[in-house]
Amino acid sequence: MSDRSEFLIGQMSRWIDDLSRSGRVEHLFELEMWLKSFERYFRISNQPQARESTHALALRSFYEEVALVAHAVHRVTQLCTRLASEDQVNQERFDKYVENFLRDGDVTDPYIARLLHQSSPQAGLALLREGFEDIYLILSELTKLSRVPYPTFQSIGRLIYREIRRDEYLALLMDKKFKPAYDRIPSERVSEIVHRVEDKNTRRLLAKVFLEFFRLLHYLEFADPKKRKSGELRMTVLIFSLITSEARTMLDFIQRGMMLLNLSQPLKDTLDSFVYCIPLELKKVIHSELSDLHFYNRADTIYIRIENSHGILRDCFQQSVLQLAQVLEPGLEGKQIFAQFETKLEQSLALRESLVRLMETVHLFQRTRGEDSASMLKRSVAEFYERSLKNLMYRDWGGFELFFGEILKCESIPGLMQIAHRFETYLVTLLREVSKRAVLQEVLSDGRHNMH
Repeated sequence: MSDRSEFLIGQMSRWIDDLSRSGRVEHLFELEMWLKSFERYFRISNQPQARESTHALALRSFYEEVALVAHAVHRVTQLCTRLASEDQVNQERFDKYVENFLRDGDVTDPYIARLLHQSSPQAGLALLREGFEDIYLILSELTKLSRVPYPTFQSIGRLIYREIRRDEYLALLMDKKFKPAYDRIPSERVSEIVHRVEDKNTRRLLAKVFLEFFRLLHYLEFADPKKRKSGELRMTVLIFSLITSEARTMLDFIQRGMMLLNLSQPLKDTLDSFVYCIPLELKKVIHSELSDLHFYNRADTIYIRIENSHGILRDCFQQSVLQLAQVLEPGLEGKQIFAQFETKLEQSLALRESLVRLMETVHLFQRTRGEDSASMLKRSVAEFYERSLKNLMYRDWGGFELFFGEILKCESIPGLMQIAHRFETYLVTLLREVSKRAVLQEVLSDGRHNMH
């Protein structure tokens, strides 16, 4: 490592320690998250939408995407201010006022020139805030246009990337993956399990995988709709893009580790299940729940979509942490790791009950054939679609969505009766498949949840 690199890392470590003592380190984690999300969001493969051809991209407007980026850019400027001390902020404002008052209009801004020559994390933050304030003004003007073409969207991404990367401290913040101040295994039980692993290389692999899962869960905290104002919900799309990209990188790391290390068969099987299952959960989010989110105007619909996406990935990552820990300590329970943990059994039982209630609504409509029961059927189908669809296997989503569209569009009672007959057959099959889940077998055989 060069003397310059050691100096930068030392400066950065002392700064992070200062932020920890003042209780502002969570702001730094959020800042890092947003900066990384910009680098990921401008790659189309990470965006929550169906895959598009080059021709389709050329025709589509990126107005909504630019608006989301503008909100996130504004948030970064706020975080830069919060990460600076009050005295530092006041001094910067005074220096900027004096230097801009004295400068010649034909020369480079002396305030920016001085920041560029300073070497400290604080100067890097001030430089970033200055640059992002300018970018925010440009993006705000762009959102007044009726159409923003794809090349313009790409140029915005490159501009933001250069702005972030022109300071060596910010580049170090982005490139140094784990920081002890906020990257850790928060569960003492899991930490103890990892430390007991005898093989050094296996222990290192497991520690990295656990750290990755807990970092992804940390990102998800910022995408929790309960913690966001209604006007901020859409910008969480950038966070989901980051999570998608980071999860894919983690899976690549797992696959390399499986090829290089001599792992036990149970450990191999568990890691292999991650490689297969996690991409399916990511597809639920980026190709279904969040796809074309900008078409929705109702705040409650947007909230539900974000809430479902958050819940799908939180459950996926929590279940993965538990599965991996159980390989090393069988009998470990989710609630021993996470304060709020819903088991697969609880999810499956809730899904099964929702299907049963939906079937009862279908039967009521078939018996009465009235306007009231027809309206109730449509409300029940919409509620299941919004609240319970996420717990079905991804392969079953398309079938339900077809019935969802048919039922909601149908205006006549005779027409709805025909659809209801096919829908009932579909629900019986779906309920049978859900009931076959291994986690439900023991409960159902005990008779505690009889088939309706």
